[in-house]
Amino acid sequence: MNDRPGTLLGQRYRLAFSAGVGAMARVWAATDVTTGERVAVKRILENARDPQDAASRFLDEIRISRTLEHPHVVAGLDHGVDDGAFLVLEWVEGTDAHALVTRRERLTPGAAAAVALDPTDALVAVHGHRNGVLHRDITPGNVLLARDGRAFLADFGLARALACPRAQPAHLAAGKLAYLPPEVLRGRVHGVRADLYGLGVTLWELLAGRRLWAHVTEPAARSHAWLFARRPALRDCADVPKHLATVVDGCLATDPKHRPSNASALRRALDEALVRDRVQPDRAALGEAVWTATRNRPKAMPATRVRRSRANYVTVSSIPIPDAIRARRAG
Repeated sequence: MNDRPGTLLGQRYRLAFSAGVGAMARVWAATDVTTGERVAVKRILENARDPQDAASRFLDEIRISRTLEHPHVVAGLDHGVDDGAFLVLEWVEGTDAHALVTRRERLTPGAAAAVALDPTDALVAVHGHRNGVLHRDITPGNVLLARDGRAFLADFGLARALACPRAQPAHLAAGKLAYLPPEVLRGRVHGVRADLYGLGVTLWELLAGRRLWAHVTEPAARSHAWLFARRPALRDCADVPKHLATVVDGCLATDPKHRPSNASALRRALDEALVRDRVQPDRAALGEAVWTATRNRPKAMPATRVRRSRANYVTVSSIPIPDAIRARRAG
C-alpha cells in the first residue's frame, strides 16, 4: 500500500489529504473523478497492531456501512480493492464533537438538543438493522457535526452484531476507555444500553463544555472512577436545562438497568424533557458553533450534504472484489 496525495484508487477516487488517523485506519479526503464531488476514503493502516483482526473488522465495517441507510448515519457509498481494501464514505463538511469539547465550547441547549436527537435517531436505525448492530464506539470523535447544523453518527470500525456481542476481558475491551460503560470494562455481555452510555458521555461533555473525567488526573484513580465512581451529575452544571440534564445523567448510570431501555425510549425521554424545558432544537446555533470551529478551513463543495442514490456508487467493475467483502443485499 503506497497511499499519498494524488493516488488514484479504483480508477475513480483521487486522494487529496489525510483527514484523520486512528489506531487501525486512516481516512482520506478524496475526489470522485467521475462526479467531481468530495468523498472520504478509509484504508487500514499497514502498521496496525493486529493486522488480521484489523482486516476482519474492516470487512465487517464495509458490510455494515454499505447496508445502513439513515439520514443521520454517514453513508457507505462504495468499496473496492486496490493494493488493499478501501471503503468510500460520504463527506460531511464540518467537524466532530471532539473538536468542540477540546475547545471547551459549551453548546447552547438548543444546539445540544440537535446533537442529541440526530445520533439518537441514527441509533434507532442501527440497533434495528436486520442483523441488529451495536456501534460500540460512540464518542465525540465519531459524532460528526455539519456546517448546516446537522449531526451524524460515523465510524463502524468496532461495530458488531447484537446476536454476537462477544464478551471480552476488561483489558481487551475495544473502544475509548472514557466512553465505555462499566459492564464493557468488566468484560460482561452487553447490549444496546452500552451505546446509550457512550452517547450520554458525549452529550454530557458538549453541554458541560469539558471532559467528564477531566478532574481526575491520576491514571489509577481514573481507572477506578471509570469502574466504580458515581458520575458527576450534569444537572449540577449551571445553565443546563434540568430535565435534559436528568435524561443525560440517566444514560450514565453505572447499572445498565437504570439507563433507558433502548434508543427509542431515549428519544421519547429527550422529546419529553425538551418540551418540559421549553427548548427547541436550534440547528442555526449548532451550525454557527461548527463554522466558528472551522472558519479557517477551506470550504469544500458542495457545502450542503446531498443524499445520493447508491445506484450511482456500485463496486468498481474493473477491480475484482472477493465475495467476503461484497455488500449483502437488502431485504
